[in-house]
Amino acid sequence: MRKLLVAVALLAPALALAQRQYIDVGSPDFRPLALAVVPFQSGPGAQADAVDVQQTFRDDLALTGIFDLLDPRSFLADASEGTQASAIKFTRWADVGAEGLVKAAIKREGVLVAGELHLYYVRAGREVLYRVYRERNARTLAHRFADDVLQYYTREQGIFRTRIAAIRRGKGTWDVLLLDADGKGAETLRRETSIAMLPSWRPDGGEVLITSYRSGKPEIWGLKVPEGTPRRVISLGELASGGVYSPDGRSIAFTASVDGNSDLYVARADGSGIRRLTTDPATDTSPTWSPDGRRIAFVSARSGNPHIYVMNADGSDQRRLTFKGNYNQTPRWSPRGDQIAFTARDERRVFDVFLVSPETGKISRVTQDQGRTNEEPSWAPNGRLLVLVSDRGGRQQLVVANPAGDRQRVITSDAAGIAAATWGPFAP
Repeated sequence: MRKLLVAVALLAPALALAQRQYIDVGSPDFRPLALAVVPFQSGPGAQADAVDVQQTFRDDLALTGIFDLLDPRSFLADASEGTQASAIKFTRWADVGAEGLVKAAIKREGVLVAGELHLYYVRAGREVLYRVYRERNARTLAHRFADDVLQYYTREQGIFRTRIAAIRRGKGTWDVLLLDADGKGAETLRRETSIAMLPSWRPDGGEVLITSYRSGKPEIWGLKVPEGTPRRVISLGELASGGVYSPDGRSIAFTASVDGNSDLYVARADGSGIRRLTTDPATDTSPTWSPDGRRIAFVSARSGNPHIYVMNADGSDQRRLTFKGNYNQTPRWSPRGDQIAFTARDERRVFDVFLVSPETGKISRVTQDQGRTNEEPSWAPNGRLLVLVSDRGGRQQLVVANPAGDRQRVITSDAAGIAAATWGPFAP
């Protein structure tokens, strides 16, 4: 028996080394994982691509807040030691505190940028992830690499190939923009010459709904992605606005004003079968679906001031959720189901972003003392990050923040300013 115990004791460290590393982001013991990213190798004519891929890759991982990206100036190992695990001096990487090690090689193949990614578990001294991709540009390749590394460590799908839809106001124009998750790579989905606002995505990413004044009154229109082809979806009463798809893509909840009363309605995805959900004489607006599609959160002034309410998807069991402040608006339900992000005005008449639990009503704050306006939050599809609109730099730009609010980054620097951001679904 004693020999067996000794054998098990000797075997335990080896088994621990063989185990896969994971990051439990929600754990009280969470700490960022130390990652060394070696300058990417480049083939003929691909030097600029290699630099672009590496910088975008590093920026992506830094945006998550779950990696500690080590300073390359601290590296002790020879940068030319190769990519075979047998050639890597893992002890030298361990000496600088690296838990993970990333190497990559980038080359040109005609009009495509090709790359191979290697991820190593330093303590175990072995390669744990190998990927080869060919993409149309360096940024897309970098986003793929970052998605794979994030998914390896968190067991959750990466968000770096997702898009953010937003509105840019020009001189007599309203551009519906699609941006990468890091705020770069902006493309104009459609330029409108009448007011366009309140974009939202279809769950499959194939369409963006907007509220448009193109007919002279607010109506809900759909813009096909990536063509930008418009279709009128819903027109009702004096206005129809703020359309949002249900998680299964079969229904659209929206606000409409009929005979001067603003209420919530739901329709089929093609705009037919309109049903009224609320009948209160006060203003009801801004619907957002729970991730299971069973409930809808919304804004109502029925208590005297705008507050967040929750009801079943058929309009039953309407109840008030927020009781603090006197102006709460723009709720967005987390894909994880545990929080609703919203905008609230505090006693200084400053707008900030908050979270509220739909079950307990407990409120936490995301932004504070960062400009006068932080508003219109929208969740990344993994529920780990938020994009919001902030004037902290003078002009409205997009900011990505974690729900705790202790990691925030301004991701755009558009001269005209950007508003009304909504984070799209996972990339296929």
